Amino acid sequence: MENSVELRRVVYSVLLTQIQFGIYHYREKLPNIEETSTRLCVSIDTARAAYLKLKEEGYITLSKNIGATVKVNYDANETEHFIQTFFSAREKAMTDLKNSILPLLGNAQWTGLKNASPETLLAMEQLFHHENPVVPYAMLKHLNQKYRSLGNSLLMRLVWQIFMFLYDPFFGIEENLQYFDQSNGYLPEVLSLCRNKDWYSLRIEVNQSIERLSSALSRFYENRITMSPPETEVAFTWSSYKKSQQLCYSIAMELLISISRGVYPAGSLLPSQKELARQKGVSLSTMRRALELLGSVGAIKSTKYVGTQVLSFDQATENSDFTKPVLQRRLIDMAESIQMFALSCQNVSLLTLSSSGSDLAEVLCRQLREHRQFQRGETLSYFILDLIGKSAPCQAIRTVYSELLRQFFWAYALRGMEKDQNIINTMYAPYFDSLIGSLENLDYSQFSASLEALIVFELRKTLSTMSRLGIPGVENILVPDTNVN
Repeated sequence: MENSVELRRVVYSVLLTQIQFGIYHYREKLPNIEETSTRLCVSIDTARAAYLKLKEEGYITLSKNIGATVKVNYDANETEHFIQTFFSAREKAMTDLKNSILPLLGNAQWTGLKNASPETLLAMEQLFHHENPVVPYAMLKHLNQKYRSLGNSLLMRLVWQIFMFLYDPFFGIEENLQYFDQSNGYLPEVLSLCRNKDWYSLRIEVNQSIERLSSALSRFYENRITMSPPETEVAFTWSSYKKSQQLCYSIAMELLISISRGVYPAGSLLPSQKELARQKGVSLSTMRRALELLGSVGAIKSTKYVGTQVLSFDQATENSDFTKPVLQRRLIDMAESIQMFALSCQNVSLLTLSSSGSDLAEVLCRQLREHRQFQRGETLSYFILDLIGKSAPCQAIRTVYSELLRQFFWAYALRGMEKDQNIINTMYAPYFDSLIGSLENLDYSQFSASLEALIVFELRKTLSTMSRLGIPGVENILVPDTNVN
């Protein structure tokens, strides 16, 4: 995991919650900094910063000889109050998140296990025999192993965030195991199905394990949490970028979409930085950073005394330096985001359309027809995923999809390697036909399957282009199958 202020905040909150929930009592020792670093999959510096903050706030003592020891002494009533306060403030977010895990991650988990190496399966088996598989830290290790074959660090950052928000506090309370119909046969059964290549039964087992967690959390809230939620509840958040960068990336993406749609044609000049800042309602410094991002992917070029000129797609690739590690890393993030869409879009779109009814299908169908008139087939994936993401019934899905779409920004640097525009539009025409036709017939299953086929196609095409450019790490990203059990 990356080292950042946000990570330190999360690790601090996890450790503080464990103290307040009575997992570590007065005068008991916490795991040392190195152990916490390993357990939570963060750097030692991140773990150390969290421990130092706990010391500063008076929750622990910290010394080289003894380590970290709990300084506060809570009685049973105080501990129960902490638990009630914590979970009541997160009831809406946790309920929403538990309903989002299956559509967002169910297929990814199944695909990760389906493609797991014999070494990974053996490591999972050994972990099962050495640790209680329900203990939070053991669960995190298992999750890492389940997704490992996907080669997707962006996905693992999301899994980590979900774990820290939901799994760790819930399973940190030992009594909560009574709400979880946990069978010691689950992991051995999964390993057996993997080794026997029984993929159909494996999918059922994976889905059922996720549904058991959902059921356990529901029963916990029904039977244990009696406190009313506060006026302002705690929301689940996840960002594919650092918070300080989110706004400028959003502005840059908005401008890029305008360029793609011909609002600012190739060869034309953008309005001045001051005018763009006024139009978007942001500061001049934010707009300047957004334009720098556009320049890094070859979309624009600023010339003194002339202004900022929009470049053609051919010029975009020419003006992008693919040897720069920063651009290489961002391109990998972009490819990983496409893989995450490929693994989730079928379930997410089916859930969204099924829960919204024919009204949404009619709106999507009409907007797809209108979008087709722009004659920019290469923007179809972004367009339809944006519509589906904004219409999803779960806030967590909307949050994740919004963040993943930010990564599409970096694809612009590859646009100069595309074929003639007419050839591109011809290539995407069958996907337009299938998506529009299935919506006209209200065939949501066909629409979802067609969308998955489109995103897998995008992933293959993107990885192939990046491979030709010599982008390191591209070979680790798995291309999932479509409609295969």
